[in-house]
Amino acid sequence: MLILLAALVPGSAAAQTLDTRPGDAVIPSAELDARLRGQELIFFDEGVSHFYNDGRYTFAYDLGRGGYAYGYFEVAEDSTVCITFINGLSRCDAYVENAGRLILITGEGDRFPIREARDAGLDPAME
Repeated sequence: MLILLAALVPGSAAAQTLDTRPGDAVIPSAELDARLRGQELIFFDEGVSHFYNDGRYTFAYDLGRGGYAYGYFEVAEDSTVCITFINGLSRCDAYVENAGRLILITGEGDRFPIREARDAGLDPAME
């Protein structure tokens, strides 16, 4: 299965095609938006993506001990999740489900399974 994914850099967009693996299921955009909004996704490398209800996004490196990246997210019609960071950079990633696990697929084709999803709670920048 192939997924068309737009990887964004400031001022331009480049489409990329990603190969998915057997068992990967694309999540419809409305379902993916509902599934991400208000959640934090914890990766096996201790990175944490926070998707706040109001569209804000933060990524915490090493459970927040390594700093944060701030931005805004949007789930596109093709079920990619595009993030515009406050430093002007952007990226779009695909999320699929395989064997009950949510997996992020980057524009380069790297796969990052989600270890745990839970309520996002308060934004550490707003505390």
